Amino acid sequence: MKKALKLSAVALSMTAAFSANAATTIFKNVDIFNGTEEKLYEDHHVMVVDNKIAQISSKEIKAEGDAVVIDGEGKTLMPGLIDGHAHVMINYNFGDIEHNKDITDISINSITVAERFLDDGFTTVRDMGGPAFGLMREIEAGNVKGPRIYPSGGFISQTSGHGDFRDRADAGFSTAQQGDISNFERMGIGNVADGVPEVLRATRLNLRNGASQIKIMAGGGGSSRFDPIDTTQYSVEETCAIVEAAKDWNTYVAAHTFNDRSVNRLLDCGVKTFEHGFFINDDTMKRISKEGGYVVPQMWGLSPDLAKNPLMPKEKLPMVAVLQEKYGDYGQRLLENDVKVVFASDYVGANSDAERARRYEIWWRTQAFGSNFEVLKQMTSTAGEMLAMSGPRGTAKGKLGVIEKDAIADILLVDGNPLEDMSIIGATDKWFDADPEYKKIDTIKLVMKDGKIYRNEM
Repeated sequence: MKKALKLSAVALSMTAAFSANAATTIFKNVDIFNGTEEKLYEDHHVMVVDNKIAQISSKEIKAEGDAVVIDGEGKTLMPGLIDGHAHVMINYNFGDIEHNKDITDISINSITVAERFLDDGFTTVRDMGGPAFGLMREIEAGNVKGPRIYPSGGFISQTSGHGDFRDRADAGFSTAQQGDISNFERMGIGNVADGVPEVLRATRLNLRNGASQIKIMAGGGGSSRFDPIDTTQYSVEETCAIVEAAKDWNTYVAAHTFNDRSVNRLLDCGVKTFEHGFFINDDTMKRISKEGGYVVPQMWGLSPDLAKNPLMPKEKLPMVAVLQEKYGDYGQRLLENDVKVVFASDYVGANSDAERARRYEIWWRTQAFGSNFEVLKQMTSTAGEMLAMSGPRGTAKGKLGVIEKDAIADILLVDGNPLEDMSIIGATDKWFDADPEYKKIDTIKLVMKDGKIYRNEM
């Protein structure tokens, strides 16, 4: 049951708030989920000035000048959602990208990806591998509708690593051969680099292009064919060099990783976020927590529904059942070990597949973590904390993921209470059997990003 609580009025000079050129929006009569507390503040009022939340009050805020007033009676006002691990540029199936597409194809398709993210209430996305810099700039310029993007640039991988997507028939049987790169590298999705000089060059290139954080491949994976999932990738010297180069730019390194050996090496060098991490033990989890790291897992990777993926090779189907049986308590163990967890959709491929996976992921996480509130934090305040580690390299110049004074005005108005019902922000137990046609989530009534309203069905 929703708890009715009263939030004390925030002191604010009304004269200052309504300066001559202030763009002001007032939300009246809303119930607030602030991103950090497991409760709603009933019958409150929120004022946005320019791109920041200027006032939150239990008392009516009087509109002055050209203020826009939105009566949200019966609606919940909450932070915009954050996807901590997405791939807006890997927007066709791997086979198509490897053989049939070029940068124009994925760039044009990324516009649709961006629009649908924002319509689904995601006001910020951390892109974890791909040439998203141009899309980020066009969104910031107002030429494309989409979420705020925190780009990593091309993920950095060793030869034989999770980012080495060459086919068997491609050049590469001798290191002396030239031009032995995959389509992923040609388009800037990834960068294969070996040795300290090469990894430094790849890191600095991404930072030059505008990366807000650096993404490296530190272990094997399921979507790549030639790097077993149990492997540890990049040496201590290479890993530490990448981390120091990122620190020089006042940002951090994220790593694709699964096992204890890899994660502990990454921690030794100062890596801050651990993407996936399904196979780590409790001691490693405790160390991540103690050292201020974050785990960013796509929990659908441990779902039995993964076996329904039509692209899943038949020989890998038994692996899905084994993973679910052996690591099905992964979410609960993360919480028991006080690890900060961030939401991740991490689905690559055609638009409809990625959207269905994202909505399924919200629902599946409520099962894996046993709490709507925990999942909501992962999509709002905890994700905002993680993004803040980008410091001056971050796209947002202010606090994300919360409804509080002076935070960035990323705001949703939704029908219902997400603490009780996550379907109002798109959660569904259907994945590959869901309708492939994109439909807006009709319970999301308004989407504001950076103080501007992009969707309004009030």
